[in-house]
Amino acid sequence: MKPLIIDISEWQVPAKMNYATLAKQIDHVIVRIQYGSAYLDKHYVSHIKNFQACGIPVAVYAFVRGINHHDMEHEAQTFYQRAKEFQPTFYWLDVEEVTMADMRGGVEAFRRKLKDLTGAKVGAYIGHHLYKQLNLVTENFDGIWLPTYGRDTGTYQGVNPSVTQRYDLHQYTSRGRLNGYNGDLDLNRLTGQKNLNYFTGEPLKDLQWGISEPGHFKLHSAIHLRCAPTTNALKIATLKAGEVLKYDAFAHENGYVWLRQIRQDGTFGYLATGKSDGQKRTEAPWGTFF
Repeated sequence: MKPLIIDISEWQVPAKMNYATLAKQIDHVIVRIQYGSAYLDKHYVSHIKNFQACGIPVAVYAFVRGINHHDMEHEAQTFYQRAKEFQPTFYWLDVEEVTMADMRGGVEAFRRKLKDLTGAKVGAYIGHHLYKQLNLVTENFDGIWLPTYGRDTGTYQGVNPSVTQRYDLHQYTSRGRLNGYNGDLDLNRLTGQKNLNYFTGEPLKDLQWGISEPGHFKLHSAIHLRCAPTTNALKIATLKAGEVLKYDAFAHENGYVWLRQIRQDGTFGYLATGKSDGQKRTEAPWGTFF
């Protein structure tokens, strides 16, 4: 199902994830930052950095646990402080517990404070079974995200939320499986109310990267294709000697001359083609240009 969106937290351990492989299959990821203000997700930094390195737009979410209006605003503040350096495309409030008498007012206080701090889009994930009881001010949110799984088989079964027709994102399974992670994943689909760009904003990749120069490069030896123009970036694939890379731009960065490949899924791959001093090649290229 395309576009495909996943949401993850510390339950998905980075050491068990192949981010480059996962990135080829998804269009967007939503990463948990905190469970209330006191509990910080163990792996949110790794998740965000790795997916952003692979060109996947990243949104963030906070599990809401405030016990009064002041506490809700405090949770908004800590959420913002922890997430802001990563410039997430969207902020989500995960409301699945009744933690105070006036949840409607409390969650609205959280939303308003977060909106003031970020100036970004703020949405609400609302537990389906609590939707009517919570009675949140849904019209003030920039997006509504609801879960319903049906038999929860790992695929979309056509079972949709029934508490309202006004929702933008549907979490349709908690048992999804994708190459690159040997465990369960939450999978989500758009409902057609809003397009993907509404949630992801402008692409993370700079279309003006480097110097525009379309061409082809035939490898003399095997070279790793990476998510970003640095040898520290995650490997997408290993191209073999004799393979031909079609590229659209080049740049002298991080000690090498890099070529950029536009991939079928709209992301970019980067290939080092020889050493550079930042302005010119310092050795013969590792292949032939044509």
